[in-house]
Amino acid sequence: MRAELSRLDPYLLEYFDLRSRVRGVQGPGTLSIRERAFMTMSVDMHYQTLDETFRIHVGRALGAGASHEDVRAVLRFNAQFGATRAWQAFKALNARLAELAPVR
Repeated sequence: MRAELSRLDPYLLEYFDLRSRVRGVQGPGTLSIRERAFMTMSVDMHYQTLDETFRIHVGRALGAGASHEDVRAVLRFNAQFGATRAWQAFKALNARLAELAPVR
């Protein structure tokens, strides 16, 4: 992600780095990585940013211990705020999970 942002615009990368440091607060009373990933997945679904950022946020959720079913539950919950948005998000999620499936 950083390499792509740098190619697009080095100042955009600098902004992303700054935002990451600001949001990187952890400890009592803050959201866990898993919870932040669920939140950002919800934002991705709402704004239909279902490409790179959605893939990153799904990966963070899974990396923080969320199961495939947990990730699906996030989208189902958010369907109440836009069923057609959830539909598109599920298409993107299913494609991402298929990519992560072990090759047999």
